[in-house]
Amino acid sequence: MADIFERLVKHYGPIGEHRERSHGYYTFPKLEGEIGNRMKFRGKEVVVWSLNNYLGLANHPAIRKADADASAEYGLAYPMGARMMSGNSNYHEQLEKELAAFEMKEDAILLNYGYQGIMSAIDTLCGRHDVVVYDAESHACIIDGLRLHPGHRYVYRHNDVEDFEKQLQRATTLIEKQKQVISEYSKKETKIPDLQHNKERTNTSKNYKHKIRGSLL
Repeated sequence: MADIFERLVKHYGPIGEHRERSHGYYTFPKLEGEIGNRMKFRGKEVVVWSLNNYLGLANHPAIRKADADASAEYGLAYPMGARMMSGNSNYHEQLEKELAAFEMKEDAILLNYGYQGIMSAIDTLCGRHDVVVYDAESHACIIDGLRLHPGHRYVYRHNDVEDFEKQLQRATTLIEKQKQVISEYSKKETKIPDLQHNKERTNTSKNYKHKIRGSLL
């Protein structure tokens, strides 16, 4: 078996194989100047479509003053750590409450960026018994979120209604089978010897998995 690092040197992958031409242009482009709809790219002024400055307020005097005041009061390193661990603060929760009130919702949650929001939503909403049907050219955040999905998923060709109906039918058939299995399982009587047999199989399975992990390490 080839060493994983040697394999990476020989095969850079679908994006890596274009690294010499794409770096600094398609990937890791460097934009210069103040954040706005026009910035410098490779020495030329270009129209920018890829910024998160949707409202155009990044350079508003009041916003820049608030940034400066917060930096002076709390420093640039506050809060320390990821929010789930040690980075939460009263200001996070205060902003969430104010946003929820503004949107007239029960609650709100702050996430670092939309990509994380979509992935987190999929992970939260979809369990292992859920079946997902999605477009082949969905945004990367949806596709990455679905890669974490432990259940079944079916992809249809982009904007192809006929293929969508086909995949939807496949998903529906699978769900009906799952319902039938759950229904039959709930009706089945389980005897004491069967439970003992299942316990022995479970212990054997655990030992087997442990050995596999050990060999991989």
